[in-house]
Amino acid sequence: MKRNTYILTLLAIACIAFASCKKFLEKEPIGKTGKITLFETVEGANKAMSGVYNLMLSYYKTSFGLYADIASDNVIRGNKANVLLPQFNFQSAASDDALAVGDIWLNGYGAINNINNIINAIPELKSKFPSQTKTLDSIYGQSLALRALCHLNLSLVYAQPYNYTTDASHLGIPVVLKTPNPGEAVARKTMKETYAQIITDLSNALPLLQQYANHTTQAAMSYQAALALLSRVYLYKGDWEQCINYANLAINDVNYKLASNSEYLSVFNTYPADNATTKLESIFLLSNKGLTSNGSSIYTVYSDAAGAQYSTAAKLTNFFDSDDIRLTKMFTIPLSGDNAGKSLTKKYGDGTVTSITPQVIQVIRLSEVYLNRAEAKWNLQRYTEAAEDLRIISQRAHPSRTITIAYSSNDDLYKQIANERSRELCFENHRFFDLARRKENLQRSADCNANTCGFIYPNSRYVLPIPAKEIDANKSIIQNPAYTN
Repeated sequence: MKRNTYILTLLAIACIAFASCKKFLEKEPIGKTGKITLFETVEGANKAMSGVYNLMLSYYKTSFGLYADIASDNVIRGNKANVLLPQFNFQSAASDDALAVGDIWLNGYGAINNINNIINAIPELKSKFPSQTKTLDSIYGQSLALRALCHLNLSLVYAQPYNYTTDASHLGIPVVLKTPNPGEAVARKTMKETYAQIITDLSNALPLLQQYANHTTQAAMSYQAALALLSRVYLYKGDWEQCINYANLAINDVNYKLASNSEYLSVFNTYPADNATTKLESIFLLSNKGLTSNGSSIYTVYSDAAGAQYSTAAKLTNFFDSDDIRLTKMFTIPLSGDNAGKSLTKKYGDGTVTSITPQVIQVIRLSEVYLNRAEAKWNLQRYTEAAEDLRIISQRAHPSRTITIAYSSNDDLYKQIANERSRELCFENHRFFDLARRKENLQRSADCNANTCGFIYPNSRYVLPIPAKEIDANKSIIQNPAYTN
């Protein structure tokens, strides 16, 4: 008997976890393949989008959102650490279907599956409800941009970075634009093809989202978020001119601004007011508003004094000056419990997971876009301009003195930009991916308590294995090297 690919045999049931999905998805058998009959109203389309954002939050606050910091040199584990412990120790196995290896794959493609259901339903809805074309175009634009983000995230975890080969001909991930038929094999695209689809989706989303350029909430994909995301994509691709172009569009938007030094902590512990005239720092965030946290969520794992499983490595804290507000305001040291004397980030709570309600997860912040632009300018030998972008982010973090960027060489400036990125974006799921795309070695600090404290680039451990169930069910899938036995 034919089997569906693991991607979508399991993903087709992903909506069951969300009540909002139950109401607008139902199965209607047609022949042997069956068909998912989507919603028949615009209200149903809006509920579908809510279900997608819930799915996105689900995987951002668990395995995916934790991965790039736990696998990096930013953390050390506590005595009771079990969340992503194989990834911390670099002992991932293809058979870890129930752990992060399978979880990131399943949830990432689960979100893509639901997004594709929306995309494929929009043309018929526009035909039925021509007076609501703008609303449906916004939903369609959000869906395209979110699909691009999901494909990008999966490629960061399961494929070597874009520049791993000179022409990006190495394996990327399966690019899924519609639900495969039962038994249909879905092969991995090259990384060049993967990024081409990501860029196509974002480019197609822009004109649809532009009609809502001043989106009412930062907890939804907007025109500005798609611009900022394109700056990230082009940074990872190494297309420096395009990275700068899209970064400029996001940075120059008068509706968004960097938080001041006094406002900085609020970016992480306050849900931004909807319909704000000027949006502070957050270009796109996810929120657990109305939801509850759990023991394996990002909030508990990093920021709960009693339950945190990972604390800050000395290498990271040593990156900061003593008067840097990101050190003085964004870390806490519990006085008692298992984490007594250890440094915990306050980005997800001030000692307890209930101290911030609702909790937020920053997906794209304006400061990242400045740092994207700084790195791209450096690569184009526009060193003075790169230093100015770096100065803007550093000055915000040092309100008590005037910052000037001095560098002994161009390579020294590059190192300063990389270190600033580590300081600014720590615990926001960037560090390990940054090391990989910059082709840097992993070298944890002297307090490392992992089984592996470093390795040289290039290395097969910069990617996770494709889950074994996917390999078994989808004969077109090629496993990543080092995980084939």
